[in-house]
Amino acid sequence: MQFGRYEIQGLLGRGGMGAVYKAAMPVTRRIVALKVLKPSEMLEDILGMDVLVEMFFKEAETMASISHKNIAAVLDVDGGMKDVPPHFSMEYFCGNLGVLMGETFTVEKPSRRLGVETSLHIAREMLAGLDRLHYEGIIHRDVKPFNVMLAEDEGGPGLVKLIDFGLSKLRGERTRGPKSMIIGSPYYSAPEQEADAESADARSDIYSVGVTLYRMLTGQLPDETRGGLGPLCDIHGDLDCQWDVFFSRALAPDPADRYADAMDMTDALDVLERVWLEQKEATCHAPDLLLEPERHDKGWSPRPVPVKKSLKMARKDFSLDELWRPNEYGPGDFFDKLDGTVVDRATGLVWEKHGSRYPLTWERSHSHVERLNRNNFGGSSTWRLPTVDELVTLFTGRNDPGELCLETVFDSRKARLWSCDTKAFSAAWYADAELGFVWWQDRTCRFFTRAVSSVE
Repeated sequence: MQFGRYEIQGLLGRGGMGAVYKAAMPVTRRIVALKVLKPSEMLEDILGMDVLVEMFFKEAETMASISHKNIAAVLDVDGGMKDVPPHFSMEYFCGNLGVLMGETFTVEKPSRRLGVETSLHIAREMLAGLDRLHYEGIIHRDVKPFNVMLAEDEGGPGLVKLIDFGLSKLRGERTRGPKSMIIGSPYYSAPEQEADAESADARSDIYSVGVTLYRMLTGQLPDETRGGLGPLCDIHGDLDCQWDVFFSRALAPDPADRYADAMDMTDALDVLERVWLEQKEATCHAPDLLLEPERHDKGWSPRPVPVKKSLKMARKDFSLDELWRPNEYGPGDFFDKLDGTVVDRATGLVWEKHGSRYPLTWERSHSHVERLNRNNFGGSSTWRLPTVDELVTLFTGRNDPGELCLETVFDSRKARLWSCDTKAFSAAWYADAELGFVWWQDRTCRFFTRAVSSVE
């Protein structure tokens, strides 16, 4: 489908102001996110098309005016023409914090815990992007997981990119529209912003970061039903009372009681991380934790044959829970053979230890496997892309409270791994071996490849 100069390849999302599409740029074929002004009838009736067009271009101008690694870049803006409404293109990323957490439209349902190090990394990057905005007098006003993109070219959780500036406010500017119009997202907006959107300032944005961090760590939203937060140690056994002190300030109802700005909150996170790493080091190097791992005889073999699974059938057929995690972890017994391969003595599978050097598209992942076979890597020419069932055997559960000492023999930064199982002609299933869940993505996205062989 052609849209102006762009070729539309799929719908990424839709909101009150319009829709965002995955699209290919002309000539270069670069994949971009194309935001198109297509307001809902209700919003158009309330504000009028002239105001909406003005707001739309203000968003593009705001994003384009800021150059920062944690803010998605605008690439092109078009005022539209007959039959082609106003639109602008921006950097496209496959990774998204909302998907990583497993958050759904029923926001209050539990989500996945991301682990302490991953959560701190993402929160710190969010704050860095917000600090750049706040320095220019721009308040985002809609900070939430689905407005946080994760660049797939990075190892680990990825480089954070803030998006969606449609509700942002410049210093001294008043929002167009009725005073009662709600700006922001339920559960993530600060109390003062919910009461009066015009009162939102930098402390409102960092309140939203506090909610997001709390949820990344616990899989829950902060508990407001008891007049405040429940003790974090009741929810996450690896965290001590210093975290409760942090959140009591980050999520204070009165903005005056919160951290002064994004950098102030970042400094507090740095202190928490230092203490956390010291505690982890002391706990995980205790003598009784340095024992040899339990040995398992080979007793079962996960499915080696690729399958095509629809979204409706996949969770049941892959034996996953509501958050797309395995119903039970396998008895992995991994042994580094010191030749670039790792054998799992519980399944007989042999894995490529380091995986692809760079993240690859699904098609290029197959090329990586072919290269291993041509080179007889590790003395084998039977390498292949693993199934979801095989990838799940790499999961450790190390992000669950009480499991902080579990380590993987593989490179944890190369966590998102393609499987050979497909969802549709244009999509395939992948596994996040670090966070322990399965999901699907467009085959043009770039994840790492870790080949497997059954030669044992």
